[in-house]
Amino acid sequence: MLGMNSVSIDTHFMAIELTSDERNKLLGGPLSAAMAVMAVDMGIFSSAQEAIALGRELAQAGSRYASNPLIASLFDQEALKQGIKPEKLEVSVDDVRNGKVLDKALAEVDEAMVLARSKGDAECCQQYAQLIVDSCKAVAAAAGNGLFGSGEKVTANEKAALDRISQHLGVPITTV
Repeated sequence: MLGMNSVSIDTHFMAIELTSDERNKLLGGPLSAAMAVMAVDMGIFSSAQEAIALGRELAQAGSRYASNPLIASLFDQEALKQGIKPEKLEVSVDDVRNGKVLDKALAEVDEAMVLARSKGDAECCQQYAQLIVDSCKAVAAAAGNGLFGSGEKVTANEKAALDRISQHLGVPITTV
């Protein structure tokens, strides 16, 4: 009889095969949503801090969700070496002024979620949705309002965008 300590599970067998286009579409989900959060309260200094925070959040996703075959496949080191070109959120200056960036981002997120559901089970997709929300949360909390981003960390506009994304995906914002 084997003891529990002698059992090891290799999670690599659970990998989901993703084409380059699928990987780009799935990476576009968190990127589009995060860009929308950035757009609701843009600033020269804060945008750089927010981009760094997004990169950090996505870089940690592979290890944080290592047991999720969809996310593990998305951030597979061998696949990433081939390069990625995530779908870019197509927005205009008018979209930013008229508050339509979030609508466009949610449409991109919906497309990514459809693909995720075709590749993974409900739990995988729920965690992918959580990754999207966490990416947005990292962006919102990265820089403050005001001169050189020294003011309140998450502005009312960012909070409203986060709430809308969270509700849209049915995933909670852990803390802001």
